[in-house]
Amino acid sequence: MHVIKLPAPPYYAVIAPAELRGMPADYLERAQHLMALAQTVPGFLGIEASVQRGFSLAVSYWESLEAIAAWRRNSEHVLAKRAAPEHWFTAYATRIARVERAY
Repeated sequence: MHVIKLPAPPYYAVIAPAELRGMPADYLERAQHLMALAQTVPGFLGIEASVQRGFSLAVSYWESLEAIAAWRRNSEHVLAKRAAPEHWFTAYATRIARVERAY
């Protein structure tokens, strides 16, 4: 298991579980591209992700709610979210939590 190193809290976590349509051929490539793109957004701290047949979970970490909002407005991210229900996901959610403590 690889756990990323993060600064001392507080910071924010965006938790994104998704039920996959099997294992779409282009999903992993798209997810890796989006992860690389997220790293260019000021305030991005890191990401932990796992994919298995039928399920994906990504938890990204951010310095602020403003940084999360900037990622949410990223044009490639917007297009991927719009395409997700038709191409990759049967269900998904996005949850934002403030990390107060980490150990």
